Amino acid sequence: MSGTETAGAQSKSTADAEETENPAPSGGEWDLEVRPQHAIMTARIVAAVLALIFIVAGILLRRGSTGVNFRLADQLGLAVFGLLLGGAVLLLTRPRVRVGKRGVSVRNILGDNEFGWQDIRGISFADKKSWARLELVHDEYVPMMAIRTNDKLRAAGAMDRFRELGAKYTAANTN
Repeated sequence: MSGTETAGAQSKSTADAEETENPAPSGGEWDLEVRPQHAIMTARIVAAVLALIFIVAGILLRRGSTGVNFRLADQLGLAVFGLLLGGAVLLLTRPRVRVGKRGVSVRNILGDNEFGWQDIRGISFADKKSWARLELVHDEYVPMMAIRTNDKLRAAGAMDRFRELGAKYTAANTN
């Protein structure tokens, strides 16, 4: 392979890595979609471990002589509780930020909000906070749990891309 082909292959692999880092959804309505990478992986592991612990505890409770009379309903209840607890932890995988022509959509653990470009002042990381925040007019802000500091370069890239799209769409709206 020649030096030109190697450079072309390297730039192609870099472009592929950037595309998979913040892929746009197939609908084409949004130019950027960000989800927290490390938080999702951690939440899935914690949810699985919690569910497993409670299921195993439910199975093993009847085997020993503890002085308490555990019945099948108690065992099933403990297993179901573990599954519910694991499901609650999986709510931490919901955060997402989408950026597109019509504005910004922020989904945190429990709610979705959509903001038009005319309502947005910018994006920032407040001191000692774990996630970014969307700064709105009238000195308001909305936390964006999808862009987290522990994602490091991925979060920085998302912030840069967000700012690029913000400049593009606010300039388009003023014309």
